[in-house]
Amino acid sequence: MPRLNRLTSLLLGCLLGAGLLLTEYWLLLEHDRAERLQEQQHWGALGTGLVVLQLEDALEHTRIMAQQLAGNSQAHGLSELARRVVRDDSLFAGIGTVALVEQNQRDAFENRIATSIRFLKNQHLQLSPAQLQYYPVASYLPDDANALPQGLDLSHQGDSKWLLDLARRSDQPMLLPSQPSGPGSTRLDIITRLGDDHTLLLLNLRQDKLMQPIGNELITDNPLHHVRLLIWSKSQPDIPLLDSSPGRPIPTEPPMFSRRSKVGGNELLLGAYSLQPVRPLLSSMAWTLLIASTWTLALLLLLQQRQLQANRRLRKQLQLQQQQLEQNNRTLREQIGDREMSEQALAQSEARQRAILQASSDAIILIARSGHIMQANPAAARLVEQSAQSLENLPVGVLFPELYNPDPNSVFEQIARQHEGRPFETSLLRSDELQLPVELSLSRVVMPDDWFYVTVCRDISLRKEQEEALIRLKNSLAEQVEVQSRQLAALLDASPLAMAYIVDRNLRQVNHAFLELFQQQGRNVIGHSTMPYFESREQWERTGRALYSLLNDGKVVQTELQLRTGKNKLFWCRLHGKAVNPSVPKLGTIWVYQDISAQRSVEETLRHAKILAEETSRAKTEFLANMSHELRTPLHAILGFTEMGQLRAHSLGEVKLEQYFTRINTSGSRLLTLLNDLLDMAKMEVGRMDYTISRGNLTQCLREACDEMTPLASLNQIRIDLECSPEMLAADIDPFRIGQVIRNLLSNAVKFSPNGAEIRVQAQLAEQDGQEWVHVSVADAGPGIPEKELETIFDKFIQSSTTKTGAGGTGLGLAISREIIHAHHGRISADNLPAGGAIFAFSIPRHFQRNLEEGTPDASQTLAR
Repeated sequence: MPRLNRLTSLLLGCLLGAGLLLTEYWLLLEHDRAERLQEQQHWGALGTGLVVLQLEDALEHTRIMAQQLAGNSQAHGLSELARRVVRDDSLFAGIGTVALVEQNQRDAFENRIATSIRFLKNQHLQLSPAQLQYYPVASYLPDDANALPQGLDLSHQGDSKWLLDLARRSDQPMLLPSQPSGPGSTRLDIITRLGDDHTLLLLNLRQDKLMQPIGNELITDNPLHHVRLLIWSKSQPDIPLLDSSPGRPIPTEPPMFSRRSKVGGNELLLGAYSLQPVRPLLSSMAWTLLIASTWTLALLLLLQQRQLQANRRLRKQLQLQQQQLEQNNRTLREQIGDREMSEQALAQSEARQRAILQASSDAIILIARSGHIMQANPAAARLVEQSAQSLENLPVGVLFPELYNPDPNSVFEQIARQHEGRPFETSLLRSDELQLPVELSLSRVVMPDDWFYVTVCRDISLRKEQEEALIRLKNSLAEQVEVQSRQLAALLDASPLAMAYIVDRNLRQVNHAFLELFQQQGRNVIGHSTMPYFESREQWERTGRALYSLLNDGKVVQTELQLRTGKNKLFWCRLHGKAVNPSVPKLGTIWVYQDISAQRSVEETLRHAKILAEETSRAKTEFLANMSHELRTPLHAILGFTEMGQLRAHSLGEVKLEQYFTRINTSGSRLLTLLNDLLDMAKMEVGRMDYTISRGNLTQCLREACDEMTPLASLNQIRIDLECSPEMLAADIDPFRIGQVIRNLLSNAVKFSPNGAEIRVQAQLAEQDGQEWVHVSVADAGPGIPEKELETIFDKFIQSSTTKTGAGGTGLGLAISREIIHAHHGRISADNLPAGGAIFAFSIPRHFQRNLEEGTPDASQTLAR
């Protein structure tokens, strides 16, 4: 044993020494690691500060160049500045100008640069949508692979619009990050105001030059030889703006050194990462310290072993004396222990028994083999309402009639055997002569020298009351169910609609209206399937799949089917269904049936009548179109001969004959106008009207119509005033058809205006819902239009009640005009002027194709209506 202890102490000392040496080795490694990390953080701080200094120097250099260029000619100065600044060893890779272009200046700017204003979307240049301001590239040098194309709108990328506005309104240069080739590539530019607030100077930065030191006089070593620098913009945290080691994956661990700097209106996040993992190494001084510690621990272990050898001899002497003393004490303890164990077991048994009896919430009564009560716990005394001492030695039959022994010659064991091992209900006779319903459990307990019974008594009076209440509730619910069933049956029979209660697609209850509708008897319906009432089994299954999934979702379903009566007659029926409880499909569904055969017959008749009317209208329209075309051919011949007759009569001096020919020509012209209107209306109704819509001069179209109507207006001293804003108004139109609309409106205005009146024709450009619209109006000084006729006058063959009596006309001009404006995706309306007279106005979108088909490259569109 002493030898084992000595060996154990030696092993423990060696293990402890090894642990101390390993701890010292780990501490030395951590010290070296901390020093290397501190050195890496120093290089990171130096590198990030260097990049920020480079960016600020580039911003200041840009501001100086903008001031120099503002005093010279921009075109010549930009080329000269590009030759001086854009070099291989320079920080700048390109130089250009960005212009501020308002919406009304867009066309002029695009003509000046000979290209459209575009923006970059999904790595493709697309036409820039209409907006209030643009920032397109006006020029860029040199024209290499890194050059920005002319007309590229820079305000479509991230926060570029905000930075461009800030640079334009201040003298401070702004840093403009962008992604010209999509996600994964970055571009870094500097923008600053160039003289005024409508031109910006743009300089592209070489990202590789930003990561180089300024000069050897500033630092003695390049920090990028020790750390990797990554720079993000706060507005674009996903892709770094600058990377000192491009091509390598982005680190996922936190940087060793980070800082935030606000440069050129951007908040930059700079981080420095280690290029190589930090591997600590021990120096020669550390190894010397570690060896000295090892020799010191070895010396201490040797001294410990010598001390243990001296202590071993002393322990041997003490052990001999202690063994003698323990032998004497052992004999005495054995004698005392046997006696204490016997007394303790007896006391524990009695205490356990008393504790069980006293603490039990159930009444417990101990019964002797003779049938007398040995002991009762406090719960039993409370139940009987007597003290526990007064119950001792009483026959148990005094309390429980079930255990009463009427024959004194029989033993209690015979009665107890009938109830032993299973609970039973009986009555407890209390001291107040009341019987309390209880539940007894009788068990036999066998002792080494005797046996007795343990009775557990539970009060079940509350349970009995609850059972009686449940019985009363059950009877009450049964009565209510019976009453509700009778009420439901009365409601079903009183309803004029056919109703049925269906469970698992079998009829459980129907009303009298259902039997009459399906011509059935009650005994042939209840309990039978609903399949015979459908046309076929396939229809019955298809309807079930379609409707019962909706019923189980709690929805009210409705459908129309052809069903079959009991006499095999088909009729159309409308069904309404609702589940009694969607969560319990077994409770069934309620259905209402309505005969709609008459309604379906009327609908079918109306459908055939509508088809017949449409065919009749189409035949009438085609006949009218053909007849108008056939009538124009001889009418043209008549007009030609009347003109020849006018010329011949004028040359012969036949004034009366010339008047006759003039009247014939006038009437023929009116008839030709009527035929043209009828032909146009017929073409519109059959969808054969052709439109050629392209970019045209709407101002010229209006001026030609006004010039054409001026001679007719001059006959009544009526003046036509044309006003266009802007003066040259271009839009996507069919010039011939729009001219026809203007001539119809001017013809009506001249026809209904009094002598010496003025007709105002106005056209202007407006923006609504982000789209450009052209608004044209014709205002006259005529009698006006009644309010209730402002809409109906655009119908065919309809004239205003205030003008149709004396001015003539067919009532087709406004109807044709409305169809033409609708073909241009516009709208036309009429209204009365406050000072008298009427005003007709129409609006059409300026860009027809952009309104109809976004992105269509064709410049014209031909439609057939």
